[in-house]
Parts: sequence; structure tokens; C-alpha cells
Amino acid sequence: MLYYELVFGMLFLPLIIIIYQIFPKRFRWVFLLIASVGYYFSFSIKLFIFMLLASTITYVTGLLLEKMSKDKKAALNLLKTEKKDVTKEDKANVKLKFQRRSRIILVVGIILALSSLLYLKYYNFFAENINAIANASTGSSLLPAKELALPLGISFYTMQAISYMADVYWGKFEAQRNPFKLLLFLCFFPTIIEGPIALYADMKDKLYVGESIDPDNVIRGYTRFVWGVSKKLVIADRLHPAVLYLFDPANKTKGLEVIVAAVLFTVMEYMDFSGCMDMVIGIAMIFGIKLPENFRQPFLARNASEFWRRWHITLGVWFKTYIFYPVSMSKLSKSWGKFSRGKVNKHLTRVVASAIALLPVWLCNGLWHGPKWTYIFYGVFYFVVLLLEQIFEPLGDTILKLLHTSKENKVVNAIRIFKTWIIIFAGELFFQADSLREGFRMVRDIGKGFNLSNLWNGTALSWGLDKYDWLVVLVTLIIVGIVNVIREKGVDITEALLRKPLPVRWALILSLLLVLTIFGCYGPGFEEVDLIYANF
Repeated sequence: MLYYELVFGMLFLPLIIIIYQIFPKRFRWVFLLIASVGYYFSFSIKLFIFMLLASTITYVTGLLLEKMSKDKKAALNLLKTEKKDVTKEDKANVKLKFQRRSRIILVVGIILALSSLLYLKYYNFFAENINAIANASTGSSLLPAKELALPLGISFYTMQAISYMADVYWGKFEAQRNPFKLLLFLCFFPTIIEGPIALYADMKDKLYVGESIDPDNVIRGYTRFVWGVSKKLVIADRLHPAVLYLFDPANKTKGLEVIVAAVLFTVMEYMDFSGCMDMVIGIAMIFGIKLPENFRQPFLARNASEFWRRWHITLGVWFKTYIFYPVSMSKLSKSWGKFSRGKVNKHLTRVVASAIALLPVWLCNGLWHGPKWTYIFYGVFYFVVLLLEQIFEPLGDTILKLLHTSKENKVVNAIRIFKTWIIIFAGELFFQADSLREGFRMVRDIGKGFNLSNLWNGTALSWGLDKYDWLVVLVTLIIVGIVNVIREKGVDITEALLRKPLPVRWALILSLLLVLTIFGCYGPGFEEVDLIYANF
């Protein structure tokens, strides 16, 4: 029962809203937990054991970390009473002792939380590569392949669990003492399939309050929900056959079709993923719960760094908070800072420091998407691109100064956005390619038989879409583009809608439903397409 299915939007969600409102306020969070567990069970009952395991590990680790914090304070107070002249060194020794214990607890908690994910998601990948090396040297395999089922949302709830434990360790908030409330945070039904990756600090004040259903929030939520379903069913699913055809290694896509393949997949992925985010943010909004935005007009970014501040925002924030910053403060980074001081110019010092912190971020980013070399390459690709942007930034500033212009110039802006598009499409080409070899083959063959007229001479009709499909895609993409430009200007379209008279509001909502009904991809002749990021 996926979010975009009719049974969810017309039966499950309305039923949940009604029962939630009937429940006493103090127990509404309990009903949200029941609904979330029931939603998870609609996919798998057996695999829910991994969710319970992750929740238990997270809960126990949080309590142990908080106990260490309280024990540290008690030890410092005891030190003051037992010793009259307490030195800074005495306090530092006490703090260091408990910090080491807390760090061990945190590391063990993270390893235990990661163990299920690493085994279920990556065992066969590592076994395959280890066997390839073993076969090349000894002629025999070392590890057997296994059929492993991947629990729903494991990548997302594992990251939320790790962020919770790390934040308790850093003292950002007290550990949750109710294990069922923590379980709700990890398995909240709108976020379980594709996120967004929510932080406990942002969720705790709204998730358990049990606010009454506000009619305006219902309009806001359902409008956002239907908008997301439209992006998924009208655009993403309609493009799916063309993407499958163009990326099929058997078809040996070449010339202009390679560029088209990269562009179409990028559009499909964006409409699928951002559409899902619109759905889940809209669902949570109905219950008065604000989830973090995951997209902010990414195709208006002017460089790769800005693109990743606009694309899959919560993943970027997670990596920045829990990998980039800790590595930046590590002994290796500090050693480089001390070594380079006075010996290396400041710009190169910053570039190397960034490289030290960014490499693990982008390796983890690639691996997070899945056990494929194309995903790892995707992460390394952006690592290299971001470093190159940082290296050549002073040169770019100098050129703009010589031309007596700035980055805010409209022409310069357009060039920078177009350059970023090239980077995005190149990365997505390898992301979707069947293998690294096939990705490089496609890039190599761009110059073979390049014919611009293939866009209008009927060739595009052989990719699985007819003229009607291409027209629908073109018109709806223009509409989405206009909406994104309006949002970029700071206009909240939903709030503007709520200020309209009631008949106008409902007319617009019904129009959106009508468009979805007429142009959505479902029924006979259409193959249901799973949410892309549900596989990650």
C-alpha cells in the first residue's frame, strides 16, 4: 500500500484522520504508533523485527549515554566536596574518563545499529567482489551468495537512529524514556519508505502532542499530497518506459540518445522522489507535524555544492552533521592544519582540509544509495567536482573581475546554471547505468551518429512513448517549472491558495484531481512503477 495508491489516499489516510481525531489528545501519539506499525505490516510482518531491534538498540544506548552524563556531573560534584582545591586538571581527568566511556557506548550503539543494514544490504556486494579477487588468484570462491530480504526503510530509520544516539551523546536533548515514543519516531508511517531523514530534535515537540485536526491543515496537506501524486503518476511513471529502453545495454544507446537518456532519468528521478516528499510532507501536515523539506528547486542551483544544498537536503544535512563536522575536528584534520600553517598558502590549506572531510562523506553517499559500483562512482564523481569547484573558485572570481561583472549578472547566472545541469546529468548517467563499463561506453558513444533531428523525426516514438505521452510530459513539466520559479521567489503557493474564497480553493483542488485522473499512469496498459528511493 504505497502512498500514491488509491486505497491509501481514499481509504487508509481518511480512516486514520477520523480515528486520530476521536482518540483522546494524550493518547493520539499511541494511535499514530498503531497506524505506523499497521502500515509497516502491510508490507511485511516478519521484517518488522529489524525495526524493533534498531529501536531497542537506540533506546538502550540513549539511556546509557544519559546515565554517563549524569554520572559525570555527580563525580564532579563529589570531587568538589572531597577536595578543597580542585584544579582544572582534576576536572579534566574526570571529564576525560566519562567521555571515553560515553564514546565507547556510542560507538558500540552505532555498530550494532549498522550491523543489520550492512549485512542485509551489502553482504552480497562484498561477497561478490571478494570472490572475484579470490577466483582471479586461487580459482575458487570464498563466500557464498545469500538470498536476503531488505526491511522497508532500513537505510532511513538507521540514519535516524544514529543521529538520535549522537545527539544524546552531544547533549542536545535528554534521552527519551518511553521506548514506544522512540519507536514512533523511527517508524512514523509517512517517513518510513523514503524519508525525509528527520532529526529527533525537530520532531519531538510535535510528534507526541496530539494536536487536533485543523481543517486548513487538511486542505494544505491534501493539496500538497495530490500535487506529489501528480508528479509521480503523470510525469515520472510516464517517462519510465523511455528510461528503461535508453538504459538497456542491449539497445547500445549512442549519439544524442545518450544525452536524452541522462536528462529523462534525471527528470524521472526528481519527479518520483520530490513527488513522494510532497506526499509525505502533506500527510504529516494534516496531523500538525512539520517534516523537513527535502528539495528546494535544485535545478536552479549555480554550482554542484549549491545543488546538494537543494537536492535530498536531509541526507546532505545528515552527512554534514554526523560525518563532515566530526572528521573536520579529527586529529588528522588538526594535524594538517598545524603542518600547513606558514608552509602552504591559505587556499590550498582549505582545499586539502575540505578533501579530508569530504572524501568519507561522498564515499558514504555513494554506498548509501546501494551496493553497486555505479553508486560509489557517483559519490566519487561529486567529490572530485566539488573539489575542482573549490580549487578554481579564485580563478573564476578573477575572470569575472576582469570582465567587470559578477556572479549575480543574469547572463553569468544562466551560464552557471547550465554548467551545473551538465554536471547533474553526467552524474545521473552513471547513477542509472547498468554498470560502470556501460556508463563509460555510453559517454564514449555520444559522438557516434549524433543527430538532433531524432527529437522530432519519429525516433523518440520508438522509446515506448507516443505523441500524446510526450505532449503530456512537456506541458506538465512547464507547469512544474513555473511553480518552482514562483517558489524560488519566496511565494508560498499553498498559503496563497488558502487566502482565496472557498469556492476558488475547492475548484483548484478539484482541477488538480481531474488532471491526475485524466493524465495519471495507471490501469490497463500501464505497469506500476515502484518509488525509486524506496530501493535505497
